Amino acid sequence: MEQHALGILRNEDLLDWDDTRRIQASGKQSGTFRAITPKLLYYLIEESQKFGGDVLDQFWEQLGACDDKLKENIESLNQEDFVSAQTSFDALFRGLDPKNVNFKPVLEMAAEYFTHLGVAFMNPGGRKSGASTGFSVSEVVNEEADKLLQQVNEEGDFGTRKQELLKALSFKRDGNFCLLTDMEFRPFRKFGIFPALVHIIPNSIHGKPDTLKCIAMFAGAATVDEVLHHLNNIGNVMNMELNAHASYDNLDWGIEAKEEGGEVKYIFRLVPTDPGVRGMGIITLRDDDEIRFGRGPEGKKLGNGPLPILCNLQLAVARVLKMSGAADIILELKDDADDDGYYRPFIASEAFCDMLDAKLFLSGRAEPWLNR
Repeated sequence: MEQHALGILRNEDLLDWDDTRRIQASGKQSGTFRAITPKLLYYLIEESQKFGGDVLDQFWEQLGACDDKLKENIESLNQEDFVSAQTSFDALFRGLDPKNVNFKPVLEMAAEYFTHLGVAFMNPGGRKSGASTGFSVSEVVNEEADKLLQQVNEEGDFGTRKQELLKALSFKRDGNFCLLTDMEFRPFRKFGIFPALVHIIPNSIHGKPDTLKCIAMFAGAATVDEVLHHLNNIGNVMNMELNAHASYDNLDWGIEAKEEGGEVKYIFRLVPTDPGVRGMGIITLRDDDEIRFGRGPEGKKLGNGPLPILCNLQLAVARVLKMSGAADIILELKDDADDDGYYRPFIASEAFCDMLDAKLFLSGRAEPWLNR
């Protein structure tokens, strides 16, 4: 059923959802609009399949909920081999006119991922550790890794010293330089290079059950367990130069982690991937270059790098959002924010992404609309 779904969604003109309620991307210069719904669903399914996730099954379930005849046709389609997108489309809508089908269930499914996965991953503000109390990384960077790990555990998830302790541990694991730009961190000099502690998976998703549900559907329950266990610990952080951090938050690149010869190899990946092409700005790595984690004095003790599953999850979400066009919409929402954190409406869809929900979610004041 994967080939049937991807074939139909890849040929988005077959669905003709221009006449249905949808999310649209605005081209500021041309004033044109481009529907991204099929692309979002396409890349969600494609990336979810790599994790053994359930987005494909969810798609067919929600599509079947749109019409009883459609549900019957899906059961028949399940018995047929994939030939072409047109053949799959014809079998899917046998005895039906797509224009008469209410696609609300499947569009709302896409809306859930847009809001609770996309917006969450591109709005990494949220809850952080408490304000510092005069304590700084410079005071602990020379402490032993075991002592730092003990202090991290004592701080709990959001203690006032947690982020500074994690930054110190990242120095211990990876060294005193940015792995993306090869710049040495010198924060205490007049024109120093300042390190930013970056979370591979935004720690702001803590306490957001709808986001965790989307991750579970997208990448499996075991992945959610790993996210929750490591979210605010050394396996989910690294130090970066500030510009590299900004491009990471914009999903310009990600980290692919794969096992080779019993060891984990971390690969720099542009989004979308473009082997041999150099990263944004002052990043010196090229797509397909290795990111050499674990070169600090305590690299081996601290795992030689972030948790692979977290790296691969972030990269998969980045690919979904960037390649579907959803990332552009979210960036425009953020750019168009007024002083109160509200966003000028240009999304023409009641069913796909209610504008108020997106506004409130971005400002951290959203009521989980999935449970309304």
